[in-house]
Amino acid sequence: MSVKVGVLALAACLALGATAQAGPARTARPIIDPQCFEAVAWEVDPAAEPIRVSGCRPTDQVPAPDAQGWVMFERPPVNGTDGGFIRARLIKQGARGSITFEVQDNGGGSGTFASRVTGTPDPTGVLARKGLKIIPLPSH
Repeated sequence: MSVKVGVLALAACLALGATAQAGPARTARPIIDPQCFEAVAWEVDPAAEPIRVSGCRPTDQVPAPDAQGWVMFERPPVNGTDGGFIRARLIKQGARGSITFEVQDNGGGSGTFASRVTGTPDPTGVLARKGLKIIPLPSH
């Protein structure tokens, strides 16, 4: 084997090793952070205030979706009792930047309020009011 072929083979091995260490590439799916939903009044009037879907914490701190696609945020305890949770999952991503997702909000009690939301986030992660649709789903 010539020196040139040996160097090329070594370079190829190093490149493959670097790719394997880097792991799989991140997908272009939007990151939905349910922690952002903590200030939304899902049970009363969710559209009363702007709805931020991302940008509340660094993306590497947002948990990965579970097997069913849900991303979970557990609220801190309130006076030593369960603070509940908010979870969300992406349903669809539109070609023009719109997203449809489901959100479930449990304030620590027995009821969980659910909604299906469709909207288009701006560059800061806030859903634009124009075209925003929020459909209440059956409570659990």
